[in-house]
Amino acid sequence: MTIQLVRKPPIGITRSDRLKITLGGNHTLKQKTCMLLQVKFWLCHEQGIETAGPSDIYLSLLDPNGYPLTAFRDGKAISDYNLLIESPYHSAADEYDRRQTPPPPVPRPF
Repeated sequence: MTIQLVRKPPIGITRSDRLKITLGGNHTLKQKTCMLLQVKFWLCHEQGIETAGPSDIYLSLLDPNGYPLTAFRDGKAISDYNLLIESPYHSAADEYDRRQTPPPPVPRPF
């Protein structure tokens, strides 16, 4: 697999500093995970980036025949839900706001 850094087209003003990662092709979830690990390796070793903030991953889910899935086994629509995984790692930055509030304005004598 070749990893390419492709420049976004200059349309409008981008208000996001997030990196979009596209894992091409139809593969098993295990293979997609391996592809994502290759991206992780590239970011760490080629770009020196080892940390990421909250991330969204979108998966187009397919049945065993390659057709798009629209519902879970229990009939719930896939598009109605988000799968949230809480961080298993404790981080002080998650609980502590490093930004300091500005001091109150000093009253001026008249």
